[in-house]
Amino acid sequence: MNKLMTVIRFTFLSRVQTKSFVVTTLIFAVVLSVMINLPAMISKFSSSGEQTKIGFVGQETEVTRALAGYFDRQETGLLLVPLGDAGSKEANAKLGKEKLEAKEVKGYLEWSEDAAAGFPKATYYAKSSMDSSLTAKLRNGLQSVKAEIVVKDLGLTAEQRAKLNAPVSLQSVQVHEGTSGKTESQMKMAYVLVYALLFLLYMTVIGYGNMVATEITAEKSSRVMEVLITSVAPLKQMFGKIIGICLLGLVQITVFIVVSAANMLIPQNLDKIKGLNIDLSDMQFSLLGFFIVFYLLGYFIYATMFAAVGSLVSRTEEVGQAIMPVMFLIIGGFMIAIFGLQNPTAPFIVAMSYVPFFSPLIMFLRIGMSDPGWWEIAISIAVTTATMLALSWLAAKIYRVGVLMYGKRPSFKELRKAMKALKVN
Repeated sequence: MNKLMTVIRFTFLSRVQTKSFVVTTLIFAVVLSVMINLPAMISKFSSSGEQTKIGFVGQETEVTRALAGYFDRQETGLLLVPLGDAGSKEANAKLGKEKLEAKEVKGYLEWSEDAAAGFPKATYYAKSSMDSSLTAKLRNGLQSVKAEIVVKDLGLTAEQRAKLNAPVSLQSVQVHEGTSGKTESQMKMAYVLVYALLFLLYMTVIGYGNMVATEITAEKSSRVMEVLITSVAPLKQMFGKIIGICLLGLVQITVFIVVSAANMLIPQNLDKIKGLNIDLSDMQFSLLGFFIVFYLLGYFIYATMFAAVGSLVSRTEEVGQAIMPVMFLIIGGFMIAIFGLQNPTAPFIVAMSYVPFFSPLIMFLRIGMSDPGWWEIAISIAVTTATMLALSWLAAKIYRVGVLMYGKRPSFKELRKAMKALKVN
């Protein structure tokens, strides 16, 4: 046990104190902070206090007056300005283009009669047609104005119009057997946590799993392994490196969580979170517990595989090619999970949640986004744990033989023969 702790301590301290680890962690922390604050930054820099001017050609009508009033009441950041009436459609089009070229307006509206709809048809002209937010505001404004005019024509009282225009209240609740279910806020919080686990597991398995394989191969290629194996048992070496690098990953993840939490607690970000109908008090601690369980299970399953593959490679240049099959597994699990975010109860997703290589991602997704039975969760954890132990045993066998085999990568037949010979000896 002392030797195992020595390997863990050495692996962890030798990596956590390196300049590359510190710099990388700081860079990712800064990038994470920028990403969280990006919406507020964009909003701050884009809103200079001036409203976006949208012009219209032709005469002022009841529709244009109502639309201008709607923009003022809703605080959309848009200002409807008249550009004048040149007397004909062609002349109005020319006038609008002139104002657009002079940058007096962001775009302009042109009206044409639509007897069937009972409301003028609007065409919006602008240099950029990709501003979906602006066109959505225009469309909503026109729809609201049309409703106002129709209601007015019906002769409804002010009280009746207020009731008609009052927004409908709709709350989404996920039904659970025997419980009150999840509210919309809890579902959104679960979605965020599931998304976070997907990316954390995907990125850390690729990054730190590759680190496990590379470190073992580097020690083997430099012949340091021949010295280490005489003082520390191969099994303790392998698990010492895996656990040490796992602790390294947990330190980095903790830093990211602290940075994310600190940025989210900034008042401007809290307001935006509340605007998304997310309440931080709806955080489910049971979901955080499953987060940790499935993260560790996923990491150790893939880390043992990376360690076994790394022990079979004699040069660090060959590591990338050797670990490619393992990489395909985690990429496949990630792609399935992304699909499952939109349809977590699909039979294919349910089946994949019991496959050990995918269950750390898929079963956690199902827990967060649907309502699997406790026995389903227990079976998934049990199968994944049993697979992890079996892979650990097999990886230890391969590691014990592979670290002393040099030259070209051994075939399965050669590896099996070497393992049998070692067992006999």
